[in-house]
Amino acid sequence: MLKCYHIYVLLQFKSKEMKKYICIAVIFLTMMGEIFGQLPSEIKKRYSNSFDVYTDIILAKPENFTPKAMNMGYSFSVSYLIPVAKSNFSFSVGGGLSFHNIYSNAVPKDAIPEDLQKESWGDDFYFMTLDSIGGASYTKNKMAFTNFDIPVEILYYADNGLRFTAGVKLCFNIGSNTKYSGIDYLYGTEETCKYKKYDLKNISSFGITPIVRFGWKWFNLYASYSLIPIYDATGGNCIRPISVGMSFMMSR
Repeated sequence: MLKCYHIYVLLQFKSKEMKKYICIAVIFLTMMGEIFGQLPSEIKKRYSNSFDVYTDIILAKPENFTPKAMNMGYSFSVSYLIPVAKSNFSFSVGGGLSFHNIYSNAVPKDAIPEDLQKESWGDDFYFMTLDSIGGASYTKNKMAFTNFDIPVEILYYADNGLRFTAGVKLCFNIGSNTKYSGIDYLYGTEETCKYKKYDLKNISSFGITPIVRFGWKWFNLYASYSLIPIYDATGGNCIRPISVGMSFMMSR
């Protein structure tokens, strides 16, 4: 079967996503370790970085939108630690990036050709299932969100290596897109096509996300929750995830 390539590009993620992200984490921590090793001892005490690998579990979702159980994403950040007196507690503030991938059976209105949109539904934002617009056969369909994060956290680091971190991330959306690979629903052909639609509408530009980590030395369990939907609640079409996974941290 012929393949058509429009102005869109598809980044493919298969079942190997977790291995891929763990490899990225190893590379990231190795690079940070080299940098960390060159820092003066006084700065080392004030420096931390983390790499998080997680899946987004969708707690709130729009009508006609059925997410997959596994929605792999990742984030990384660097932080400056401010010790609390001579205790095992530290306050930290930093910056980083987070990437969320929400896989589903539907696409938002602004990724649907006008002749396939439902005029009777009005101008509100909505989702349509792929099988209702000719995209019943597909291998990949997702919405992707990229945020710039400012994490503010309290860290407890025990003498035996146990670590607990709690705080909040201020998230600023800097990119969004859909990615699709399957039968050409955009032009109504039987060809296999790959689409990517940038700058989605109805995306929350700002988010507040509580985060917690618990573990031993560099390995931790990770969880976060979006207080503000990453896809806005206009017309009840919100997408609100809780993220759970692993966090690889370096500090002290």
